[in-house]
Amino acid sequence: MEKVPLVQAILKQFPWGRIEKDGTFADEFILAYYGVLGHEGFGYWSIPGGNKPHMDNSDTCGPGGDGLLRVGPQDGYQHGYQLLRDKHLDEKEGWKLEDRLIPKLHFEAGREPVIASSANVVDWKSWYSWRNLPLESPAALLMHYPLTVYQLLVHVLRITHPSRNSAERRQSLNVHYLGPEVELNMLPLFSELALLLPYTDIKLTMYGTAVHNIVQQAKKGSIAMKSKRNLPVYTYTSPSSMGGSTLAIYLHGEHENWDPRIPSMTGNLPDAIVAANAGLLSYKGWQGVVLYCHVEGTPFAVTEYAEQSAEVQVDSLPKMIMHSMPYLQSRMSTAALLSLMSPRTYPIEFNPFQRPGQRYIASVRLPNVSNGFTIKIVGNEKNEEKGEGPSTFVSPSAAGASRAAPEVEQLVGKTKGMSLDGLD
Repeated sequence: MEKVPLVQAILKQFPWGRIEKDGTFADEFILAYYGVLGHEGFGYWSIPGGNKPHMDNSDTCGPGGDGLLRVGPQDGYQHGYQLLRDKHLDEKEGWKLEDRLIPKLHFEAGREPVIASSANVVDWKSWYSWRNLPLESPAALLMHYPLTVYQLLVHVLRITHPSRNSAERRQSLNVHYLGPEVELNMLPLFSELALLLPYTDIKLTMYGTAVHNIVQQAKKGSIAMKSKRNLPVYTYTSPSSMGGSTLAIYLHGEHENWDPRIPSMTGNLPDAIVAANAGLLSYKGWQGVVLYCHVEGTPFAVTEYAEQSAEVQVDSLPKMIMHSMPYLQSRMSTAALLSLMSPRTYPIEFNPFQRPGQRYIASVRLPNVSNGFTIKIVGNEKNEEKGEGPSTFVSPSAAGASRAAPEVEQLVGKTKGMSLDGLD
């Protein structure tokens, strides 16, 4: 319960941040007040409706009906439906808010924010100030997606930073974003990464079932059709005064799941992999991603709704690795296997860029918010300081794996009969 005040403090700073008697945030009322609650036709705010937080290809269920103001499910709704159009929405069409409430991407000369390396954007208050937005703006209810990616890249994985690069020394950053759904309706919002990371050229490739579905329906002349020609579906360049960073978003529509074995991955291996509200135990496809990143040392971080579920997922990671020992024995040296089985820490941290407001889930009072907590699965070790902070969660299973490391052959033998279906 110690995180409850922190979650409430984030919401209370906004004029629209009303906390209900049960501690939740009735965001639907706020969206309705601003006229942005609905299905198709509501720009970046478009949602499928219903109680399920994700698509039906997982075991995750949402809160039950309770008579609150909610948008019912719409038959035929698809994440990313706007990508079947021939062009992206402009800022006014996408946000559907007053101009003064919109975090704009195109600026009049001299009206752009200061370069991010001169700012200190670490939470919602500092971001709103940097963007010269009034706290009255509900932008945070959508911007938590791109700003969470920023948090994962800069403060969790530490593979980049606003003050790292310069005009003489730019950085190319290849990021794979796994499992996007509603994010497909708001691709221009990820331009914020180019504003926040000066002198950086970002390639953001999205993978997942929703991505696959929308690309497969692409027709000639549509935005999504560009994916079939291996072209970016969205590009943006920040003002030169802010570093002239670039963002190019690609959609991988060939397969539903991320897999390093697919042909298009050749030459496109990521500098980092990220995912929002991942649910590592809800989708079998995560097993292969977790294993790959551990073996190859690819930085990988995700977010989760609740701290408690994040701890459960972290405790399961060593078990995923142990499950793979028979598969790995003939492919890795003994030294590499021992290293893979050595004790690991998976820090869980409170995300300052979480979506404001507690989700409504009956009988749940512990913090449960979209992008609420970050988990570092595999870090960028060369850029990280030694030692772990108080928020680090050490998996009991990892400690057990350490004790068993000298007996790796015996452990491999014991796991010979375990199924590897989840890795294929």
